[in-house]
Amino acid sequence: MNYLLGMLMLVFAAKGCEEQLAYTSIDYEASSRGIYYHIHVEGGELTVENTRDGSDKITKTLTSAQVNELNRLAQAYVATTSGDIENPSDASAYDAAVPVSFVIMSDSYSRSAKFDRGSPPAQLAPLIGRLLLLAESE
Repeated sequence: MNYLLGMLMLVFAAKGCEEQLAYTSIDYEASSRGIYYHIHVEGGELTVENTRDGSDKITKTLTSAQVNELNRLAQAYVATTSGDIENPSDASAYDAAVPVSFVIMSDSYSRSAKFDRGSPPAQLAPLIGRLLLLAESE
């Protein structure tokens, strides 16, 4: 009986931790002189913009499976990084690469990363890849 009670307590505790670590918003913005690409996820809604004035804004509703997957990838990223990540490359300083600004927010954490488009940090690559795939799909 104590074993069963202990397992139930563990399940409820794990569920509470998962909800506490859930993201509230994710922002991906690649911007230079001739390029602008912005992805914003808040809850179950994904917004994509290709122009700075927002005239071509596309909003998509994510399924609960997609939201759960993004949340799982976000939690894995937060667990492997203790703070913000700066771009190790200086290619964007001389227009050889488009700089990307990435921010993930939650009630209990905030992480940001700056990197060159197409070269995300290793611990962030799965989340960025999935986010770009969701933004590109119809």
